[in-house]
Amino acid sequence: MTEVDPTETSRAWSALTAHRDARADVTLRELFAGDDDRGERLALAVGDLWVDISKQPVTDDTLGLLADLADERGMPGFMERMMAGEPVNSTEGRAALHTALRAPHGTTIQVDGTDVVHGVHDTLGRMADLVDRLRSGRLLGATGRPVSALVSLGIGGSYLGPAMATGALAHQAHPDLDVRFASNLDGADITAALRGLDPTTTLVLICSKTFTTAETMVAAESARAWLADGVGTDVSAHLAAATTASGRAAAFGIDPALTFSVPDWVGGRFSLPSAVGLGLMASIGPDAFGDLLAGMRAIDEHLAATPVSSNGPMLLGLLDVWHRSFLGASSLAVVPYSSQLGLFPAYLQQLMMESLGKRVLMDGSAVTGDTGAVVWGAPGTDGQHAFFQLLHQGTEPVPCDLIGVARPVADPRQAHHDGLIANLFAQAEALAFGLTTDEAATTGVPPDLLAHRTFPGNRPTTVILAPELSPSVLGQLVALYEHRTVAAAAVWGINPFDQWGVELGKSLARRITDELVDGSGPLAHDTSTNSLIRRYRRLRGRSGE
Repeated sequence: MTEVDPTETSRAWSALTAHRDARADVTLRELFAGDDDRGERLALAVGDLWVDISKQPVTDDTLGLLADLADERGMPGFMERMMAGEPVNSTEGRAALHTALRAPHGTTIQVDGTDVVHGVHDTLGRMADLVDRLRSGRLLGATGRPVSALVSLGIGGSYLGPAMATGALAHQAHPDLDVRFASNLDGADITAALRGLDPTTTLVLICSKTFTTAETMVAAESARAWLADGVGTDVSAHLAAATTASGRAAAFGIDPALTFSVPDWVGGRFSLPSAVGLGLMASIGPDAFGDLLAGMRAIDEHLAATPVSSNGPMLLGLLDVWHRSFLGASSLAVVPYSSQLGLFPAYLQQLMMESLGKRVLMDGSAVTGDTGAVVWGAPGTDGQHAFFQLLHQGTEPVPCDLIGVARPVADPRQAHHDGLIANLFAQAEALAFGLTTDEAATTGVPPDLLAHRTFPGNRPTTVILAPELSPSVLGQLVALYEHRTVAAAAVWGINPFDQWGVELGKSLARRITDELVDGSGPLAHDTSTNSLIRRYRRLRGRSGE
């Protein structure tokens, strides 16, 4: 991939700019009116997912020019090098090999001369053995009682992926195993996660690659103290770890037999199929977890074998570039029409915003345009009664992903699901085509209200329709967004695998924490921060003022 800003040198970029300007006034109404085949032609099967991009502001020419941009920017080659284990994470000198976490037995992928797939399957086998004992009641705690609850501690990718997936697949959860998650440094979070549980029957899983993540380790200390109150000083039967730092885990008191390796070439936001997903595996079982991995693998294979013109993840990544860099869209709304996918927008916030929120190219020079958009959303139909007013009649068009599932997890009285999916399809249609003043008038709207009852339309959506919310389909959905994100980064020339932007605030927080506790030293922050520290100390009744 060329490490230069495409807006400076790219012929394909210039061609897309000219194409945009020439078709600036063309609406989705006009595109559909002049193309009877558009709804079928601009949709594609990606594994079991049906991805409809026909309500995006593109033509065949647009997609062809975007494919030219992908080729010029070396995006397909970047994806290939990523999957081969090359060090595409340039600022940290590492591979980004999350695809190896779901590679089948017999695959050979070398990193630093080591076949990493063998190690992946060794860890998966150890995870499955623990989970089998846990789910069968054969995993005993320090007092000899069977463990019946697992509390997974983590933050960021060590929390959002497993918690999202466990919620999405709650209909497949073991009925007698209580799996919970805690992530927030707020003590109320770990307190709530442990509430009602018995230390003698609880296993606490600490998910931290480095085993130094401040939020997670504070929670881990609290959980260890809670366990000790219930079972005594030796809590090793009640602690497990998913980490790269096995030595630190051992020093914390975790038995090596309950320590599961997370490779350093896996970023947190891509780590769901690693040992970080142990809580999910405990909930749904090893076989279903294997189905999740198989679903991810299906999209990996689609990515590797399909040309750009019909490659689902690549096309979606290119559409993200089209909206952000050419059409000026500053955000992306993701609306799953499934209550069990309620955490999916939050999961995508980390995946996409941490990956694409970069202002320098891989060589460290500044980008000259915009990169990642703000990602937000909530389940439909709740979102329709919250933020869809802005989507339909706000001043800035917001691209939307609307995600639906054909066969429901539950449908009491057969009275829910058809209406739910009807709302999805109706919202996509209404956003695309709106309602003109003349059309509103024919419905009997009074003249003085016509302006209020007119909808501009031309609001872009991608509709993703899945057959069911199974582990395989969820894996496909996750991998689709993973690869989409990396594809957009490759076109922009930024590194989607580092996250230096979260470090500055964390380092300042460590310093301020000491100042909040000990007020004897001088404060050397800005006047606002100094004032807030003093006020906090007064509110806590601490001396040193």
